[in-house]
Amino acid sequence: MTGAAHVDAPPQSSGNQEIGDKMIENPQRRQLLLAAAAIAALPLTGIAAETWPSRPIRIIVPYPAGGGPDIAVRKLAEVLGKQLGVSVIVDNKPGASTLLGSQVAAAARPDGYTVAYITSGLVTVQAMTRKFDMTRALQPIAKVNASAFVAVVPSASKYRTLPALLAEAKAQPGKLSYGSAGIGSPAHMAVEHLRMRVPGLNFLHVPYKGAVESVNALRAGEIDFSVLVLSTAMPLIKAGTLRALAVTTSSRISQLPDVPTFAEAGIPHYGFTSWGGFALPAGTPSAIADKLFIALKAASRDPGFLSLQESLGSFSAFSASPSAFGKELDEAIRSEELLVRQIQKS
Repeated sequence: MTGAAHVDAPPQSSGNQEIGDKMIENPQRRQLLLAAAAIAALPLTGIAAETWPSRPIRIIVPYPAGGGPDIAVRKLAEVLGKQLGVSVIVDNKPGASTLLGSQVAAAARPDGYTVAYITSGLVTVQAMTRKFDMTRALQPIAKVNASAFVAVVPSASKYRTLPALLAEAKAQPGKLSYGSAGIGSPAHMAVEHLRMRVPGLNFLHVPYKGAVESVNALRAGEIDFSVLVLSTAMPLIKAGTLRALAVTTSSRISQLPDVPTFAEAGIPHYGFTSWGGFALPAGTPSAIADKLFIALKAASRDPGFLSLQESLGSFSAFSASPSAFGKELDEAIRSEELLVRQIQKS
């Protein structure tokens, strides 16, 4: 107490001030004071966790407004707000293939009032650019949903099954072409994952400026096939413009019950989905993270949200726990980094 008491002493008590300064300069004394300060601060963290949330929460979505991910998050935010009793605001920060928004979220105060919406696309960006370390910058909370992909060809294509397409690719390496929205896009990575599991496959990759250009080229027959997210492919399949060959999920999906999985088509152990989930800035108190996890889990079961997911071609895939989601992220990052290295060598 002496070191603190001398601050309020009258100016003429120079002797007491000198003694107090010497005590603060003592290393052991300084460590004790720092420890005391840290202990004194602990109740404040506990109080913050107990009262969270007491004001609006911001979810940063690294995609433009109006797209599938944004629509899904906005519906979930509406339900989540009712669960937590505060407003939950969606803040779109598109750019740099989801990197911009993720960096903004990671730089926010770790107080639970800024939440990052993250997707499998960020894993690919991290593996390809090494400009962002998700495991250090963000604290995983939960994966919420996943989206199926489907291998498609133009309706006029002679390929009516996936085995027929792959047999041609093996017989004439480099002849068959597929399109994507660019290097590292989901369509590109889906086909590269396929190449890893089927020896002898060699396709011509045609990257376009965006997904719209890639799909238009496929519809026009300028490329032979692609692997599209279900929400993009379904309207074209229903219209008869594209033909579905196989879905990338482990089991058949309700939207395309007659379309086989890749495993049923002869490609065992192949699976490819995109997913969306939530994370907090690293260092957020675990009590707040646990509260958010529980609230997200309840919100994800809302009938309105589930119905919207199905209309967007997504399905529920909620994590068992924040730590389980963290382990899944670690495995996904290792797998994607391995794939990216192989792509760079080829």
